[in-house]
Amino acid sequence: MIVECLLSLAAVLLTGIEAAYVPVDEGGGEYLVRVEPDLVQSGSPYHFTSDVPADSRDVRRVRIYVADAWPPAVERSVVEAAKRPRRVAPVAVASARPAEAALLGADAATGMVAGTPERPWGWLIGSLIALFLSLGANAYLGMLLGSMRQRYLRDVQQVLVRA
Repeated sequence: MIVECLLSLAAVLLTGIEAAYVPVDEGGGEYLVRVEPDLVQSGSPYHFTSDVPADSRDVRRVRIYVADAWPPAVERSVVEAAKRPRRVAPVAVASARPAEAALLGADAATGMVAGTPERPWGWLIGSLIALFLSLGANAYLGMLLGSMRQRYLRDVQQVLVRA
């Protein structure tokens, strides 16, 4: 997982594409994309995509800049938006009965539970680390067993030759 994240980060840094979501005071927000001029001029056969984050549902405008860096005014708004706390999107409760949704703390009109996390990333990463540690330990024990078996066979052959 960590290696995959590092490879994704390296790919994004090598492509020269940056994206940012900046909320607007009137509601919604702007999705900003910056592409380096070398990528546009090189006539690359690859398609560049940028996914809008799930928690930025009300995107009012998409701005695409072809430049080496963000313009100063845009840079300030991106930095200010990064300092603001992000809102957690409500998760839908899959319940056909309103009584069950009420027990879970869901809004009766929308059926959404506020403040619940979307995915348990911590548990996933922890279980992957445990899996890889287990695989590594099993590989080590397999190599240890193989070397012990070879020593046993060598000793048995030496005893048979002497006898």
